[in-house]
Amino acid sequence: MQNPDVPTHTQLDEMLFDNRLDEVIQAINGITNPSPEMLSKQGLAYYRKEDYEEASKCFQAALTSLPDDGELKELYERSKINAWTSINEFVPEVFHFNADVMEKFRESMPLPVPVKVHRAPGGWRLSRKVIGDFSGRMLSLFIDGATILWGRIGGYHDRFWTNWYRRPAFLGILTLAYMRERMHKFNLHSAYPSKAMVGFASNDLVPPVGVTHFRTADGSWNNLHNPLEGAVGTRFLRNIDPAVIPVETPDRLLHPNPRTLSRIFLTRGKEMKEVPFLNMLAVAWIQFQNHDWISHGEPRLNEHYEIPLEENDPARIRYRQLKMFVGKSQTDFTRRSEDELPITHLNECTHWWDGSQIYGSDLATQRRLRSGVSGKMRINPNGLLPRDRKGIEITGFTRNWWVGLAMMHTLFVKEHNAICDHLQSYYPDWDDERLFQVARLINAAVMAKIHSLEWNSVINPNATLAKGLQSNWYGMLTNLFHPEDERKTVADINVRNPEMGGVVGNPIEKHGSPYGLTQEFVEVYRLHSMLPENLVLRDENGEVREKIRIDESRQRGSGKLTDRMDMVRLWHSFGLQHPGQLVLNNYPRFMQEMSIPGNPLYDLGAVDILRSRERGVPRYNAFRRAMGLQPIETFADLTDDAEVVAKLTEAYDGDIELLDLMIGSLAESHRPKDFAFGETIFQIFLLNATRRLQADRFYTDCYTAEYYTPEGLEWIDRTDMKTVLLRHHPELENTGLARVKNAFKPWKQ
Repeated sequence: MQNPDVPTHTQLDEMLFDNRLDEVIQAINGITNPSPEMLSKQGLAYYRKEDYEEASKCFQAALTSLPDDGELKELYERSKINAWTSINEFVPEVFHFNADVMEKFRESMPLPVPVKVHRAPGGWRLSRKVIGDFSGRMLSLFIDGATILWGRIGGYHDRFWTNWYRRPAFLGILTLAYMRERMHKFNLHSAYPSKAMVGFASNDLVPPVGVTHFRTADGSWNNLHNPLEGAVGTRFLRNIDPAVIPVETPDRLLHPNPRTLSRIFLTRGKEMKEVPFLNMLAVAWIQFQNHDWISHGEPRLNEHYEIPLEENDPARIRYRQLKMFVGKSQTDFTRRSEDELPITHLNECTHWWDGSQIYGSDLATQRRLRSGVSGKMRINPNGLLPRDRKGIEITGFTRNWWVGLAMMHTLFVKEHNAICDHLQSYYPDWDDERLFQVARLINAAVMAKIHSLEWNSVINPNATLAKGLQSNWYGMLTNLFHPEDERKTVADINVRNPEMGGVVGNPIEKHGSPYGLTQEFVEVYRLHSMLPENLVLRDENGEVREKIRIDESRQRGSGKLTDRMDMVRLWHSFGLQHPGQLVLNNYPRFMQEMSIPGNPLYDLGAVDILRSRERGVPRYNAFRRAMGLQPIETFADLTDDAEVVAKLTEAYDGDIELLDLMIGSLAESHRPKDFAFGETIFQIFLLNATRRLQADRFYTDCYTAEYYTPEGLEWIDRTDMKTVLLRHHPELENTGLARVKNAFKPWKQ
């Protein structure tokens, strides 16, 4: 007979569904010998309270009686990993944008007084400039005319899809140039009122000493006439006409249900669909770069979206939870009555390609990271970054931390310090401040070059695009007349034309619109499908020694892993492991039921879908129209896979206009061979790959020896990802890295 003081399983389930977690714990604590089923429910209550240590004890105790229960094993593993990584702790500490926070971000300090460095003799310098200017003007007239003429004659799409990659290389490059010029004309929009400066800056500010020659901590003063352009805490701009920015109603915001879409279209099968020509460095790298560019900051903790979990949802059954809660994005506290855009958000990072992920986006962080000696940054004698009281590596940006980020941050702190040593050997009288600031310029440019020439070309392998990317950096003339190992970013005679002379080192060009990364740009880099479920860890010979779940390396788990496994083995392991394809049904399973600080159940796939809707990014067809592409008419236009078409039709009620940008982009089967991106997302890539360089004073007008030093420019020219790895880990010469040219390709065994 049931003891009336002992709750039934049904009653315990009701308590869990009602979120009466403490009652569940107390009720089972009052039972002398609770059954394994009751212990598992108590474990669930602890788990949902984020007490993962106690949860793991309950699940472990239940497993002694039910050792073959797969569900129980999984819950035990998850709770154990969450406790191991301290995933319940916020990293970094929670803050939200407000006037007080922004005042601290804007704190500045005097930068070094600029000094003159080596220049070529006056007469020869003038002659080279005249030749470069004249030839650039002539070539610009020809290239601009040819681009417009070819674009109007040849067009750039057939019925639905662009066709640049089906054309001969030269015509393909002209087509890409025409597409980009159209977007320069129609797809660059400020997020501020028409007469306002970026960040509502006053127009009478005077540039402080040193900002002409060095990057500021917060990204201000890159534009000396619009001082907050690109600075931390300024708005994401837009690549779509403000008139078509959708403001979703509460009902439409959750329709179709993002969690349901995640389960149908994102859930990975038993095996990940791999990219055979990439390695895991490519995954860690792009997140490392993202953290230099974009972040909306910590979501609001007291305002949530409630996403219903359907009755057959495994998460509802496993966690006894009816809804998934997603914090709303931070609001823009700078909005004013004259604002014209319906939705605006602030960037927690500087918008510039300035290495802020390792240097920080505010002065207080930057000071904390510096050693104060010879321009160098802090690093421990064992070659690892210092850690804070939470066990997290101390660096400029630590959100969503895992070991792949720790590897990249550590590597480029070492690169910064090596640059300081190199500069000091030529300029022994320079003080700590000048060494730091010049080394930062050089290190940021090294990262920009690696991304522009190596990562971009391997993620979207296409001969025509590769030529365009090389021309972006060096210019076509340098590519034609100089072997790769002798190319200089700034040629001896620098042709003042971005196509022929390269964007870098040529005049700044903003195409009539202030610079800032855009909300649409954020959508390009929802690349979570590249992550596998596990990390395959190898020994020095490349032999597999163990596999760990990726979430074991999150937060505090990163330092625990690097304490027991040296960086050389980690780099070798990453170099041999493949990432996943950016296609449907290839999303990491662990990310669909992951735990984050403050939230034990979080489907990042569902959140990716929701964020686009919340932040005013149009759905798939509206997005294509806004970017000058042809909208599709039916789901069958998207892909030749009849099963996918049927699922899309059912999930979206047969309404093509409801199709989400992320789902539609992953479903696109019409793309160049081996391309990671579908063509819709590729438009944003095409527009911004050049703009990030061309709109930055330190990659254009100021990319000279006066700012970088002659030795700094040479360092950049002679450095790629392989160089950086071998400079700081020469032992990798004995691995497959020595036999590949591009470090993001699989290292040959």
